[in-house]
Amino acid sequence: MGPTKKSPKRGSASKGTGRSGARSGAAGSPGSSPPASAGEEPTFPQAFAKLLRNRGLSVPKGLRDAPSEAYAGQSAEFVEQLAGLSDTELKRYAEQVGGYVRRQEQRAKREWDASPLIAELRKRKLKEPSPPSRVVGASVSLAKPLSDWSNAEILRAADEWSRMGR
Repeated sequence: MGPTKKSPKRGSASKGTGRSGARSGAAGSPGSSPPASAGEEPTFPQAFAKLLRNRGLSVPKGLRDAPSEAYAGQSAEFVEQLAGLSDTELKRYAEQVGGYVRRQEQRAKREWDASPLIAELRKRKLKEPSPPSRVVGASVSLAKPLSDWSNAEILRAADEWSRMGR
C-alpha cells in the first residue's frame, strides 16, 4: 500500500506536467481553481458544449449548468480526450452530464416518498413541505415510534429535511 499512496504525490510535483500550476498545488482547495480559469480557459461544460456543436450534435438541457459532480470535476482539457469518442458515445455522455440534476431530484423524491416519516405525515393529513431537490443524509430517531410523535414533531422533522435538501 505504501507505493500507491506515494505515487500521486510524485505526479503532482512542482513540474506541473499535464495540469496548470494553480490546480496541482491546490488539491484540497476547490475555490482556487475558478479565478485562475475565469477569463482564460473555458469550463468543462462550456468546452463540452462547443465540441458537441462542432460535431453537429445538440447540447442537452442542463449541460451548461451542470455542477462539477456531474462530470467528476474534470477540467476543460478532458474534452480533448472526449473528442476521440464516436458521436453516439458523445451524445450519451452529454445526456448523462446534462441530466445529473434531474436524476438527483428524482432520487430525492423517491427517498422522500419512501420515508416512514412522510408516510406518517400523509396519514395524519398534515401540510407536507416541498420535497428536497437533492439527497441528503437526513435521519430521525425512531426510539419513540412515529405513531407516538406529536404533529409538531413530525412537521418539524419534515421541514428540517426539506430545508437540508435545498
